[in-house]
Amino acid sequence: MKIVVALVTLLSRVYLGNGQRAVTFLEPTCGVSLSTIHFKVMGGQTANMFANPWMALILSDIICGGSLITDRFVLTAGHCISHQPAVVHLGDFNRSTTAQYCSRTACMPRAIKIPVVAQISHPRFVNPAYNDIALFRLAWRVQFTDFIRPICLLTNYDPLPQMRFFTVSGWGETEHGTGSDVLKTTNLEQVDRSKCLIYGRRIDLSHICAGDRASGVCRGDSGGPVHGTFMINGRTRVVQVGLVSYGDHDCRSWSVLTNVMYHMNWIAYTVGQVQ
Repeated sequence: MKIVVALVTLLSRVYLGNGQRAVTFLEPTCGVSLSTIHFKVMGGQTANMFANPWMALILSDIICGGSLITDRFVLTAGHCISHQPAVVHLGDFNRSTTAQYCSRTACMPRAIKIPVVAQISHPRFVNPAYNDIALFRLAWRVQFTDFIRPICLLTNYDPLPQMRFFTVSGWGETEHGTGSDVLKTTNLEQVDRSKCLIYGRRIDLSHICAGDRASGVCRGDSGGPVHGTFMINGRTRVVQVGLVSYGDHDCRSWSVLTNVMYHMNWIAYTVGQVQ
């Protein structure tokens, strides 16, 4: 992830009144971190070590990001599926060490590692351009803590049309051409989907087109969550709306993101089969 931009926090207020149903979540205890309570990400900056408890680092013969969405499932990109066994790291921040990681003011517990027992791609996945989304089922259920917690997925409301900026995090390649040891984060601006036609592939409602002149996502960021911060029912929640799919080779142009909201029915159905 390239990093040099100032972070912009998008705080939106979502109210569904006038007799409509309240916003509902795939996992009710989602989207809250210690900070909300109190491909290369190029141009990014080091993430708040306590702000992304849903981040997953997926390791097999490839490296990808992902997001914890329930106590048994991680959401990632379809092209992150491997024929090799995969392991998910949760509660990780600095992937270069297995020791407890501390800042000047506080420490994180050691990350936990959980084998993946099923890598489930979307039934109409075409690598990497279409329906680039997958669910990784963990070998056992995760115990939620302040450092390991799911991100929110909304099951009955789509906030995407009102979002101009997204936040994205990952351990992908930086401007120095190597993966980052520590989690990086940056912001991308949503632009018209037609700008992503530069890759010569069909772009439709299942995609999001986004970018920034000073930062972007790159190899190793694939599958990572694209999200915003919302005030829902009086509480601040982090809501995932997309995930990193693909972009240009130099990671400096528009990024194509998978529209997670477009696939919510498939996600909810698949997760529901083993809950």
